Amino acid sequence: MQQPLVYALDVGTRTIAGIVMERLTDGYRILAAKIKEQEPGAMQDGQIHDIQMVAKTISRITAELEQELGKIPRQVAVAAAGRTLKTMTGSAALSVSPLRPIDAHTVQALEMQAVTEARASLVSPASESGPSSRKSWASTDIFVGYSPITYYLDNEPITSLTGHRGTTIGVDVLATFLPRVVIDSLSASLAAAGLEIGSLTLEPIAAIRVAIPPSMRRLRLALVDVGAGTSDIALTRDGTIVAYGMVATAGDEITETLCQHYLLDFQQGEQLKRQFQQNQRLSVVNVLGQKISPQPREVAEVMRPAVQELAKAISEECLRLGGSAPQAVICIGGGSLTPFFPETLAQCLKLPKDLVAVRDRKAIVNVAGCEDILSGPDCITPIAIAINGMTTTPVFVPVTVNGRQVRILGSSTPTVKEALLAGGIGISELRGRPGAALTLTINGEVKVIPGSLGKPAVVRMNGQIVDLDTVIEGRADLTVEPAEPGSDAAPLLEEVVPLPTLTVTFMDRLLSIPPKILRNGVPASPTDRLADRDVIEVTPRNRLRDVLEWLRERGEIPEEQETSISVTVNQKPLTLVRKTLWQYTRQGQPAALDAIVQDGDVITAVPMDGSTESGFILSDIFSAVELELPSVQSGGSLKIILNGKEAGFTSPIGSGDTIEIAWVKLEK
Repeated sequence: MQQPLVYALDVGTRTIAGIVMERLTDGYRILAAKIKEQEPGAMQDGQIHDIQMVAKTISRITAELEQELGKIPRQVAVAAAGRTLKTMTGSAALSVSPLRPIDAHTVQALEMQAVTEARASLVSPASESGPSSRKSWASTDIFVGYSPITYYLDNEPITSLTGHRGTTIGVDVLATFLPRVVIDSLSASLAAAGLEIGSLTLEPIAAIRVAIPPSMRRLRLALVDVGAGTSDIALTRDGTIVAYGMVATAGDEITETLCQHYLLDFQQGEQLKRQFQQNQRLSVVNVLGQKISPQPREVAEVMRPAVQELAKAISEECLRLGGSAPQAVICIGGGSLTPFFPETLAQCLKLPKDLVAVRDRKAIVNVAGCEDILSGPDCITPIAIAINGMTTTPVFVPVTVNGRQVRILGSSTPTVKEALLAGGIGISELRGRPGAALTLTINGEVKVIPGSLGKPAVVRMNGQIVDLDTVIEGRADLTVEPAEPGSDAAPLLEEVVPLPTLTVTFMDRLLSIPPKILRNGVPASPTDRLADRDVIEVTPRNRLRDVLEWLRERGEIPEEQETSISVTVNQKPLTLVRKTLWQYTRQGQPAALDAIVQDGDVITAVPMDGSTESGFILSDIFSAVELELPSVQSGGSLKIILNGKEAGFTSPIGSGDTIEIAWVKLEK
């Protein structure tokens, strides 16, 4: 779609250039252009560091352009530097009707399919697979542009598909991706200035389209855009663009070298470098306030090592990307005016020095206007960005996610999932975090009790509930009702631990006897609420002693009955105490304490001696009273009187009885 007017911004490390361009029948015309210096520290090495500072400069440029032209577009054509660039190739093929000529829309759909395939390769490369790699990509990288490498018509290479007829068409593309933070910071800076991204590409992609037209791409050429913070590279071969690259070394390194040597702040270092480039009188002020005027030969010697390092880094990247040196190099960007740079780069690439050339405004044909502002090699990229924004069909679909504008790749079937990822909402965030689990040890075995599942998020598109695979058509307003986390596991003991119950009849009462439960070594109840790492031991009460222990714990039977009586023995009071021993039966048969008890058993208990009410007999007093007995040689017999009557050892006794015991000698 060709736009009537485009507003383009080239946001560079040291300057921002703004261009308003219109399309003519035979080319383009720049209606107005403004270039402003960045605020100190706003950007470093092509990355925005202070969004508000960058937005402030953008706002100044926008205001001046509006003052000159009136209302200008709020959607801006921009490009990202190739910092931390990733490239992937993708291929696609489509079946078409041989009865209809191939139109531009069909070609773009084919290209978008190839870009989607390239993106999938980046998501799940051979060394990675599965959801983890997909999530990692979605949170860090975003598609920024692509270049067709080769078109195919019925499996044969062809320069252009538009207008041809055939049965199958195909394309290979080179897709580029950048860290999401690079794009997000650029978008945030525009938003802070009241603007938004209208089209987005990569700086070397835009620059090579105007600096090296298709007619020149059969040669092995390198386009090197030397900026202040980064140097972008694009290579051509066999009629197509074959590689993009970047080195984080550029013109600022030369300036920093001068600053270090002459004790200059950055602005004075830039001034000295420009004075040298333009053969002006060298005069700057160092940080001590001293005015210095170094000799040109001295400044040249100071700069040469840094220029050598810059040229070396660029040449090594060119060789890595292309496999061999290019036939020629076209240099653009303000940094390409660095003294000695073209010839030093030629030496590093082992090329004749006349095959490394710096191109300026003359490299772009059919573009008129603002020649006084945009003339040098630094004007190529901003003009190229404007042309790209005017002639390229937008490859992004505008979507609102929870009120925030995001842009997703306009493939043939963009989905809700892709929009949410672009909006910074991970798929895992939509499912609802499950509650924390408990890990228990039950009778020596580890058991995990999961928490409850979370409630998934509800996603609506234009007010209607949709799933993640719903295709987005046109503008879409997505809202996400947050997922609700599940509850942490906190079960009762009886809910997770088997508790075998024994049912017996004891003394005509039907009882259900639970097992013995220990939690972390302490007796526990079935209704105790468990905690993580609890150790539970459950022991069935399947012996008679276990049943009796449970009954005593509940107070159902006494520990052991004690019986006592008070008597008088030889006129002295005496208390006798004895414990009642019980005899237990199981199914009517005597049962020992270790006897196994089963469901349905009938258990009874009776005192072991049930012949007397009290259970005491007269002989029991001898264990409590010390009697002084005569020797056998003295002769005689023991006389026992119970309540005034003679009694024997087995005579029953009770409380209040009077007992007299004496040794009676026999009469001679």
